[in-house]
Amino acid sequence: MSKTDSRPSIQTQINESIQEEALKVARSIQKPGQTKEQTKLVAQGIAKGIELYKKQQSAKARERDKVRKKALKLKQVESTGQQREEDEADFTLDLAESGISGMLLLGGGVFAIMAGILAVSLVAGWLVSFGPFTLPVWASLAAAMAFAGFSGWFFYKAIRLNHGQ
Repeated sequence: MSKTDSRPSIQTQINESIQEEALKVARSIQKPGQTKEQTKLVAQGIAKGIELYKKQQSAKARERDKVRKKALKLKQVESTGQQREEDEADFTLDLAESGISGMLLLGGGVFAIMAGILAVSLVAGWLVSFGPFTLPVWASLAAAMAFAGFSGWFFYKAIRLNHGQ
């Protein structure tokens, strides 16, 4: 706003509009015996609530716009057939950066430990039991093999994700 311009800024006009609306609402819900000062405080609270709501809605709108633009860009790239390998590499890099490969490694490690425990119990001749139920040896062997398979699959996916294949 210039020094010669005496009109209030758009933001000031919006704030005044919000305050006027908040005061109208505060007056409409005013209780008997409530002072003007109390009504003004209620109006201030309502105005802050409105401003917070508008900020949240603006943030949500910006996020939706980002997602829409990203989807539009991806659609344009796919329709033209250009830069497909670069986009896939970026997507893989995004996944790797977001911790998915770490989670895959963690899952692989957990399954490897479970497979190891069952394998050791089989070699040592220990029986696996859950309360009154005892797991048969063949079920322990099958579970150990399944856990080892899951572990290998998790590690394979983590390595593949990190190398962008």
